[in-house]
Amino acid sequence: MVNFVGTVDAHEAYKMALATGKMGNDLANKYANYVSKKLKQQKTGRLQNSYVDSGRNKVYKSEWATERKFPEAKQSMTEKEVKKFFKRVVKSKTYQSLVNERGQSDPALRVMRNSSNARVAGQASYRGVALHPSCGMNKWVVLHELAHTAGHMHHDLPFRQTLVKLISRFLGTEVAKELKRQFRAHKVKMSVSQTIKSPEKWLQDYYKMAAMRAKVKG
Repeated sequence: MVNFVGTVDAHEAYKMALATGKMGNDLANKYANYVSKKLKQQKTGRLQNSYVDSGRNKVYKSEWATERKFPEAKQSMTEKEVKKFFKRVVKSKTYQSLVNERGQSDPALRVMRNSSNARVAGQASYRGVALHPSCGMNKWVVLHELAHTAGHMHHDLPFRQTLVKLISRFLGTEVAKELKRQFRAHKVKMSVSQTIKSPEKWLQDYYKMAAMRAKVKG
């Protein structure tokens, strides 16, 4: 009944469940589905559909709280200063080491001169980073958007980990520590358990939960 660190896929999990001799097709499929969800959670920090950016609001709130304690991180910069800072970050070993296979090692930077939506400080896309001239010309927004272009378009676990590393390197360790503290305060995960239940342990817990639900209904 030893649990393991996730290294198998759902099909292998299905075969493992059948091999116990304690599960039929239905329960084996449920165990495989559990393993599949756990593997996704380990990779992204979330169980929801990949199109749902469920952590965005909590991440924003954590950032805003941190920015209030370190207002210099949001100090407005000239376009020339922003471009210089942007280039410095992109060319750094830190950023380059964080770029994954879906990321951009040399993202472009542009200013949204014709944008009327001042609520959008910055945007990241396959074209690179775009900043709003009235509210996006600061170091924090640049680092936030570059955490996206590194290969994390959602605000999930890898994005948060990347953002904290960029903040630590370019705004300082104290700012990064405060951001992590705010993540904890807003119940934003920075890590997930790498342990996956064995088929036997999963089955034991499955029956335990079924008994509890039956007791509540009764």
